[in-house]
Amino acid sequence: MEKGVSNYGLALFSYALEPNKVEEYKEEMKKWEEVFHENEEFLVVLDSAFLPKEERKQILKKTCLGMSEYILNFFYIIIDNGHISYLFDIIDAFITYCNEHQGIKEGIIFSTVHLDRNTITKIEEKLSKLENFKVYLRNLIDKSLIGGIKIVIGDHIYDGSLKNRLSEVKKHLLNKEVSSNED
Repeated sequence: MEKGVSNYGLALFSYALEPNKVEEYKEEMKKWEEVFHENEEFLVVLDSAFLPKEERKQILKKTCLGMSEYILNFFYIIIDNGHISYLFDIIDAFITYCNEHQGIKEGIIFSTVHLDRNTITKIEEKLSKLENFKVYLRNLIDKSLIGGIKIVIGDHIYDGSLKNRLSEVKKHLLNKEVSSNED
C-alpha cells in the first residue's frame, strides 16, 4: 500500500497547489491528525465493515465539525476506497510533499522529558543552519534514552543521548580488549 499512500498524499498536495492553499491544508491536516491520534477508536468506527460507507461518512461529517469541505471530501474518498487504516501514513505523505515544496524538513526530537517550546525553537534554529533547510521538530518521549536527546531528520540522526554515549564507551572498551588480546 506504500505507493497508494504516496499517491493519496500527492493527490491532496496537487489540489492544494492549485488554489495556493498548501499551508492552510497542511495545518488543517496536522490538526485532524492530532485529533485522530487522541481518538484512534473513532478510526475503527470509520473503518468498520459493519457500517455502510454512507453511514460512516455521515458520522465523520457530524463528528468533525469545522473540517473544511475539501478535507472532508478527501476523507470520504479514503473511506470509499477502504483505506482509512492508512490515514496516518497518508497524512504523513501529504505533509512531506508540502514540506518539500516549502523548503522545510520536519523531524523528531526524542527526550526523556517533555521539552519546552523555547528549547525546541533554539535547537530548530541551530539545525536549520546545519541542514540548510527550515527545520521543525516534534518532541516525543523516549524513556530508554536515560538522558540527553536524539534528533531524527530524514536520514540524519543526531544522537546526544546518554544511552548512545554508553554504547560508544562499551564499543571502545570492547575494541581495546580485542586489540590487547591480539597482542
